[in-house]
Amino acid sequence: MKQKKAVQPAPDELRAEAVVNEVLGTRRFDYDDQAEPGKADFLLDPLDGTGPKVALEVSSTTDPDRQGLWKGLDRHYDGPILGLQGDWTVQFTPGTHVKQSAMPLVELLQHLEREGIDRIGLAGWPDSTPPGRLPTPQHAERLRKLASLRIVSAERIRSDKASGRIFPFEVTGGIARHTADTISPCIDAFLGSDQGVNKVKKLARYTDREGHLFVWADRGQLDVTMALRRGFVPADSPDVPDSLHTIWFGSLDADGSVYRWTRSGWSIAAITPWAPAASLTDVIAER
Repeated sequence: MKQKKAVQPAPDELRAEAVVNEVLGTRRFDYDDQAEPGKADFLLDPLDGTGPKVALEVSSTTDPDRQGLWKGLDRHYDGPILGLQGDWTVQFTPGTHVKQSAMPLVELLQHLEREGIDRIGLAGWPDSTPPGRLPTPQHAERLRKLASLRIVSAERIRSDKASGRIFPFEVTGGIARHTADTISPCIDAFLGSDQGVNKVKKLARYTDREGHLFVWADRGQLDVTMALRRGFVPADSPDVPDSLHTIWFGSLDADGSVYRWTRSGWSIAAITPWAPAASLTDVIAER
């Protein structure tokens, strides 16, 4: 029988593993390569040989379409793009087919660079067409191309540090409360879902290890992102099964800290940011 090829962890799983290892001082002992059913995502052991051993499961409350979008974006746009002169911020949608749109997008941006056009967008404000004017036939064709790729806008960042990169982003609507009141309810909802129940069952197998669950918030859950950024600590606790020792709750848009729940309640752990040194926010601020 042909041996199944090992599957490597996804980027969000690796980020979660790195967070837990940094805070607890652990390292990977083993991981789930999809060869054995029911195995935890990561098995972590203490670096110094003392302290608890951990079975870690990683999951998310992310919308599947959005999760698929960002996996593709992380894979395709993690460095300079051959043929681009400037840096561009590009607004994608969950309906974007990242792989299929990659080459047409680069070709479109190259055309814009050659003609000195810095902005294109399906809404009025991010487009180069002057207010009250209709786009030229050539530009209208470019807008149709942008719409066919399910991309909303692109804007060039003029900077001496430009390296031909595409900085993807996605605009999500919502209102973020100035509290941490939604954190525990988010975890309760996840633990009550089929996905949450399966994660708990898997961790319950590891009676010789602490069961740790790491949950990534959806990028549209602005409450989680803003609460983490502002250091708001929930006063309540979720309803956690006895088989779970620790819950981690993070946001990919708040990369300097993560929520950590134990039987003592919630706390915020400071962690090493995983974003590049020149983040999208930093680049835009330099313009």
